[in-house]
Amino acid sequence: MPPWGEGLASGNARNWLKLLAPALAAICGLVALRLLGKDVVDQRTLSGWISPLGRLAPLAFIAFLAVRPFTLLPGQLLAAVGGILFGAFWATVYAELGSFLAMSMLFLLARRYGVRWMKRLAKGKYPALARAAKHHDFKFALLTTINPLVPTDVAVAAAAASGARFWPTVGGVLLATAPGTALTAQFGSALSQGKAVLAAASAVGMVGSLVFGVMLGRRVAQDISNDRGGEERTPMPRRRSAPAAS
Repeated sequence: MPPWGEGLASGNARNWLKLLAPALAAICGLVALRLLGKDVVDQRTLSGWISPLGRLAPLAFIAFLAVRPFTLLPGQLLAAVGGILFGAFWATVYAELGSFLAMSMLFLLARRYGVRWMKRLAKGKYPALARAAKHHDFKFALLTTINPLVPTDVAVAAAAASGARFWPTVGGVLLATAPGTALTAQFGSALSQGKAVLAAASAVGMVGSLVFGVMLGRRVAQDISNDRGGEERTPMPRRRSAPAAS
């Protein structure tokens, strides 16, 4: 089984904790800031910080999200901050636009320079990974992005380096990230407005989406694991037995 599928296949509680840790840390961190100082995580206060940018504030936010993969910052945290700054709806729209730009740049860079890197990373599984990404690009991008075991940036780079098409790959990523982005933006917006029930519901939805992604994304890991490599085999024609001598 690929490295990202080995950990949770056994249902180890420690591996589940590692998986959920980033989302839980972001949730707990924002909640703690809200409890310690309501002026810190407050929609009006934070909106005042970016007010000097005026109408350029959304563009600055989108531009920052576009370069996010190169900063190694988690997209979930930025989506929550976007919810605080712009509200749930517009934060989701801006985050998806920023994600599209980020995935586009990452795809083009990986297509040009990532083949050798992917071969080193995937090793013996590279042929199976390449076929899955190339022949099922939309499905591959959708399922690997839903699966939190595979970082989205890695999934896009793997698909691009494996010869996948641009639009199906990026479309699969955006479709898969939309629900989680909306939930995270809603959490940030609700928290900044003091809507505890809505914030709690959004947090539960975020964690639930991670668990659902693991269950659904295991299929990709199993498919790659069961692929023995090589080209698709076609049955060899049977040799006709020589006629018996009379």
